[in-house]
Amino acid sequence: IDAMFALRQAIEGFVVIFAHGSGDYLHGGEYRSRTSRENIEIEKFLTRDDLNAFSGKAVFCMSCNSNGLAQASIDAGAIAFVGFDMIPFNRFNDAGEPIGSHVLVKHCQEILIAPAITAALERFFTGRASLDEAVDYLRLWITKNAGDYVRHYTSVKERREVAALFLKVKEGVHYH
Repeated sequence: IDAMFALRQAIEGFVVIFAHGSGDYLHGGEYRSRTSRENIEIEKFLTRDDLNAFSGKAVFCMSCNSNGLAQASIDAGAIAFVGFDMIPFNRFNDAGEPIGSHVLVKHCQEILIAPAITAALERFFTGRASLDEAVDYLRLWITKNAGDYVRHYTSVKERREVAALFLKVKEGVHYH
C-alpha cells in the first residue's frame, strides 16, 4: 500500500521492480501489518488498471512476462519500459512442479542473474549508459558469463542447464 502510494506521488523517476508476475499483473508479496501484526499477502500489487502510476517514469520491471505490460505502460505515460519474458531459475515437470536442485536454483539466482542485473543497472545509474544501452550491456554480460560459468563451475553437475536457463533471460529482456 505504501509502495503504490509512493509510486503514484512521484511525478518522475526511475522505477525498479523485482516481483513475480504475469503479462497482466505483478505480485505484491507479503508484509506485516503495523497495527495488527498480522502477515498480509498482497496477491496483485499492480494490474493493468494501475499502469498510470508509471506515467512520467522509466520502468525496469524484472518480472516474468512483464513484456506483456510494456505497451500498456507506455500508453499510460511511461517514458521507457524494460521488461522480461520468462525468468527461468528452475526446471519444472509437466505438472508445473519444480524439479531443479537447490544448486541449480541458487546458482541461477545468486551467481548469474543477480550480478547481471546489478552490472547493467550500475552502468545506467552511473551515467555510463543510457537505459537502452544498459539493456544491450545486460545481454552481452549474460552471453559472456554463461560461457564462463560452464568453464569455471566444473564441479556443478547441472552447470550447462544453469547456463541455458540464464541465456533464456537474455533472449527475453527488451527495452520498450
